[in-house]
Order: sequence, then C-alpha cells, then structure tokens
Amino acid sequence: MLKSKIAKSLGKVNNIFANFSSYLILILIILISSSVILRYIFSIGFTWLQDLYIWIHASIILFGIAYTLNKDGHVRIDIFYRSLSKTNQRKINFLGSVIFGLPICYFILTDGFEYFYRSLIISEDSKETGGLPNIFILKFIIFFMGILLTIEIVRQIMNFLSKK
Repeated sequence: MLKSKIAKSLGKVNNIFANFSSYLILILIILISSSVILRYIFSIGFTWLQDLYIWIHASIILFGIAYTLNKDGHVRIDIFYRSLSKTNQRKINFLGSVIFGLPICYFILTDGFEYFYRSLIISEDSKETGGLPNIFILKFIIFFMGILLTIEIVRQIMNFLSKK
C-alpha cells in the first residue's frame, strides 16, 4: 500500500514537467514563427533567438523522456514482445529497467552533473557571437532529465514489485 502511494507521488512529479513541456511547445512555435518573420520579411536575424528556440526544443525533449516512458510511448522493436502475455511483458519491462534503465540513469546523473558543473564553473556562454549566455542552464536540464528518468524507472520497479 505504501509502495503504491509512493509510486503515484513519483508519477505526479513527471506529470508536472510533462505539462510544463506542453506549454514550452507553444512558446517554441511563437519563437520560431517570430524568427522566420523577422528573417524573411524584415531581413533581421538574432543569434540569441535561434539559441533560445534550440534550448526550448531541447528542454521539451528532455522533460518529456520520463513522461513518455511513463505512458509506455517509447519506441521498441517488439517482434516477440507483442505476442507475449501481459505478465511476461511486465517481467521483461522490469528486467529492462533494472539491467539497462538504472545503469543508464547512473551514467546520465554522474556525467550529466560533471558536464553541468564544469560549465557553471567556467561561466560558459554560447560559442556564437550574440548567442545566449549561461549555457550551464541547458546543461543542468540534461542532468535534471536523469533525475526525472530515475524517478520514473524507480516508480515502475516499485509498481512491478507491489503487484506480484
């Protein structure tokens, strides 16, 4: 009972960032449309604007990875998987989470933190003239994606163990 409550709470965390990501899509559409209008109608281009929509696009993807796993929307080659019973599919998902998911999360968390921290320490800015400063913000989102993915994989493992 406690495991299922914890698992539901963990699922809510990913839903919050998935909803946030959906608002970012609207912002992305507005930014790209503005950039196209400025460039092709007024012959004006801003490097920071291009950087901004690249950042937002990356954020949408990174915030959505754990949510996609939550909704079982990830791509898989299921030649054999689809013909298995639901119980065997759950077992395969459990083993995949433990054997592949957790180690990948560990890698993303450890290396992602170093990637972010190094950028923060050197105050890394865009390599492009007129680009956005503080690249560490985007690199933090990579690390944060590792946190969200870990939360989702732990939630799935807890769901599997509580339904035995």
